[in-house]
Amino acid sequence: MSIRKSQWTLVNGHRVEEASKTYKFEERHFHRESKSQKAQLESAHSHGGRKDVKSPLDRRLT
Repeated sequence: MSIRKSQWTLVNGHRVEEASKTYKFEERHFHRESKSQKAQLESAHSHGGRKDVKSPLDRRLT
């Protein structure tokens, strides 16, 4: 469960919320993202090639 704390200010005599901050106790985990990145790096083809250099045709054909 998270806690939300707000900061208030007065505008023309009315109370208006100026800012709020949410405090979370649990850590945020991204297991799915790290798992997919690891699988991508371990796959057969190369990743992150240079976009400004054209690769030879024999390497592009499967």
